[in-house]
Amino acid sequence: MLIYKKTFAQTDTLSYTNFPIEDQYYANNNEGVIVDGVTRDPIGVLNYSMYTAKEMLDKYPKPSGSEYLAKELVKTFISTQGTLKEKLVSCNQRSKEINDELISNCDYLQNDYFGAVASCLKLKNNILNYAYICDCGVIVYDKNGKIKFQTTDDKLTISDPYIEKLGSWDLPEVRKETHKNYRNNPNMIIDNHCVSYGSLTGQKEATYFIKSGFVTLEKDDLAILYSDGFYNYLHEKEFIDELINFDEKHFEEYINKKSLADLNNFGREKTIIIFKNN
Repeated sequence: MLIYKKTFAQTDTLSYTNFPIEDQYYANNNEGVIVDGVTRDPIGVLNYSMYTAKEMLDKYPKPSGSEYLAKELVKTFISTQGTLKEKLVSCNQRSKEINDELISNCDYLQNDYFGAVASCLKLKNNILNYAYICDCGVIVYDKNGKIKFQTTDDKLTISDPYIEKLGSWDLPEVRKETHKNYRNNPNMIIDNHCVSYGSLTGQKEATYFIKSGFVTLEKDDLAILYSDGFYNYLHEKEFIDELINFDEKHFEEYINKKSLADLNNFGREKTIIIFKNN
């Protein structure tokens, strides 16, 4: 049963006024999806270190192609029949159509392919089926708040340790190398394992990085979809207590207060969808 769904976006400070909402979602009583459009390079900016945060935000593309893509992929998910993984494969195909139309001469920087990451689930007869790509995820808590299952953040745990060795993300050559060779590249093998991550850019290799499976649930288990902005909340006792004793108004006050206190660690934009297994 669906009990809650919302995108939290910190747009009430001067620097984030009118910033695009690149998280999009859909949920009914037993199925949901979150699509997080990948952040774009600001227009005309190469070396990030040469600009202030305010200047970077002012130069961010508006309207946002990532926001448009995320909305389109949610529509595709809803209209596609099949397994959750097949739905995400269809989303990747829709990304290809959009990139074929809007992006020519991809430079992996300002003119990079539009991309998105996603997670989705479906509940039926005490079984949770899930599929995801990259750093959107699924987590399951029992009725006492114990974590029973969580998907892995593949970029954080697999790719980032190697990407960080390339140098500062401020540098265009680092971003270009990451997008060109560490994204959707099953052949990027270092230390005898693939260190690439996935993104729904329309590249056929993206489907390699879509993971899926199922979890058996018990009564009153909580199954949660989240975008990466919620990642640092998920193991905190205070957050788990909020879930177990869920009150919508109190929950939103808690999230907003924590976000304002530390936007870097408790993401500016984040989406959560909460289901309870009855």
